Amino acid sequence: MSELDQALSALRSHEGVEHVLVLGRDGLLIQHAGSGSLDAETVSAMVPGIASAAGGLAGAAGHGGVSTVVMRFDGGVAVVDVLSPDLLLAVLLRDGVGFAPLLRDLARERPRLSTLV
Repeated sequence: MSELDQALSALRSHEGVEHVLVLGRDGLLIQHAGSGSLDAETVSAMVPGIASAAGGLAGAAGHGGVSTVVMRFDGGVAVVDVLSPDLLLAVLLRDGVGFAPLLRDLARERPRLSTLV
């Protein structure tokens, strides 16, 4: 198992995490870890737009760059983390699960994750 696979497996071990995707800023899927049905290619294609919009909002509000975006849906939560200028990570969680420990791990592991791709 590669270091990237191990890192994604560690993120998947958080309660409620169903999918973890690593993708380029261009929306191309690099790695996907998850169970159940998901159109990972389509999700990956949409994530850069979310990161870009959040970055624009942060800049307009005078808050600098964006590192993490959290979105709550009717059926779950999506977390988008900016690993580097060229890499994004998306984590999809089922609804009703606390994810503060996941956010702490993402913040701590961001520099290392960006070097594994």
